[in-house]
Amino acid sequence: MEKFTFENVESAQGSVVKIVGQNGEVKLEISSVKKSKLDGDEWNAFSVLLNGKANEPLSQGTYKLEHEAFGEAELFLSPNSETEYEIHIAQKR
Repeated sequence: MEKFTFENVESAQGSVVKIVGQNGEVKLEISSVKKSKLDGDEWNAFSVLLNGKANEPLSQGTYKLEHEAFGEAELFLSPNSETEYEIHIAQKR
């Protein structure tokens, strides 16, 4: 997960990331990358919003994300709606 940084993910904003789970793979668009209030000297903290298709829903859980900007990362993904998903990152610096 060392390449899943704010800078790398922000540079991929607007592109498609492959999400791999137990039931196959789905492609989601990285729609927004924002630093969170916790971000600062002690923490690297940000959130990522992803958009998908209503006919390809994902449940809350850990998935492998693949993208050329950050390689592969296993992250916890939460649905906000039937088409929007969110990831929160908080890493000690």
